[in-house]
Amino acid sequence: MKNKTIISIRSNCDFSLNYETSNLHPQVELILIATSPKYSLDKKATKLIKEQDVEEFRFKCDLQGVNRLIGELQLIVKNMNQFEQLSASFNSLIEQSKDKNDVG
Repeated sequence: MKNKTIISIRSNCDFSLNYETSNLHPQVELILIATSPKYSLDKKATKLIKEQDVEEFRFKCDLQGVNRLIGELQLIVKNMNQFEQLSASFNSLIEQSKDKNDVG
């Protein structure tokens, strides 16, 4: 599995038509642009070349979907903040362990 990194987020706003009511409803197409490393050999097969492979992921949603996505991302931020605190604690323990091993 390739390790992908989001490098840009784009959007297109338009309308969807409700055929039953003939009403237009706003919607957005979200476009996530991601990159991942891509390796290939040169023509002589003597040198490894590293390039960037760019992909896009597109999906459409309404305002409710965007708000749901924002809520999920806010939850992820909260969890990541807790993990950041945990990593600081672990890093402190690792440093203490290194110091004890250096003394002995």
